[in-house]
Amino acid sequence: MIDKLIEGKLVTLLVGSVFRVVEIFVRTVHITVRGIRLLVQDTVTTRIDAWLSGVGKRRVARRARIDASSVVLIEQSGEYTGDVKYVAEELLRRGTPVTITWMLRDRSVGPFPRPFHFVRLGTADGFRSIASAKVVVQSGRSLQELGAVPSAGQHWLQLGADDAATLGSPRTDLLVSASAQTTAELRKKVLDRIGVADHGQRFVLYTPAHGDRRISPLSGVDYAAVRDSLAERFGGEWEFLIRTDIAGKAASDALLAGLPAYCRNASIHPDLQELLVVADAGIGDRSGWMADFLLTGKPAFLFSTASAGVRAASTEEFTVAGSNEELVRAIEGFDETAHEAAAARFFERFGGGADGRAASRVADRIEHLLAR
Repeated sequence: MIDKLIEGKLVTLLVGSVFRVVEIFVRTVHITVRGIRLLVQDTVTTRIDAWLSGVGKRRVARRARIDASSVVLIEQSGEYTGDVKYVAEELLRRGTPVTITWMLRDRSVGPFPRPFHFVRLGTADGFRSIASAKVVVQSGRSLQELGAVPSAGQHWLQLGADDAATLGSPRTDLLVSASAQTTAELRKKVLDRIGVADHGQRFVLYTPAHGDRRISPLSGVDYAAVRDSLAERFGGEWEFLIRTDIAGKAASDALLAGLPAYCRNASIHPDLQELLVVADAGIGDRSGWMADFLLTGKPAFLFSTASAGVRAASTEEFTVAGSNEELVRAIEGFDETAHEAAAARFFERFGGGADGRAASRVADRIEHLLAR
């Protein structure tokens, strides 16, 4: 203490010590109060809010006045893509006299058709729009997950679940009916959107395993070897369209950092079906898009490494390449006739064929429900 006195710091030290004790006490109180607040919110108020929200949703549904010409469309991601998009396209093509409301999510970017009305899913206005619609069409289970309540006199149609065997998947129509002109138009649309110059190159669509963000290059692909094998087997100059599970440009660009220039970021293009039309070949795990891609008859290769997580198992019809060497051999040994036969067996076993008229059937169902 005498040393601090001599150094001229004694009073400052004593006063500072008092304030530090007060500061520690205040911080302790703050942390304690914050902990109590979080505990109360997690165990009490959140449950009360959930119950009150249910009461409010039921009240909105009971009091809703159904608009006989209103159709609400809900795509799981909120983007203009998937089965719901192609139902909307069919309704617009027919000129069906309806008011279409599209439910947006926080990161929806579009573009969307101008005739649409837009409301954010999960908001009070969103629930009111759902409650007053004559027909609500969804992919996935957004309505159930949000606890929406059906109003008297309205109809919910869940694509992929309701009469899936008879209605089909509208998103597959494009894959089996796209003309050469449509394909060319979509190629220009996609390449313009992702900023790639068209010089006649061929494209292979590649989707890394979901959550594969720590591996560089993505999923351990030898892009140069795969590119060379595609050129050797099918001819032409090849580039990769890489679609990650991150739609944001900056974040998905970061995942592709350091990859060769012929690896293009297709994550920012919202409509996967249009990418399937543009791609000349596909590489991926057993994600749902692979089954859709088989409808095109174009070369498709299953690829899943142990480093990307749980390796996908081979099916009776298709073998999953577990290394770059196996993938290259699969490309070099690709047999079109055998591939077509395997795809036919796959669809016979699991279903999923398409006739190009699924959107028309769903639109017919919607018009029938509107008229009831």
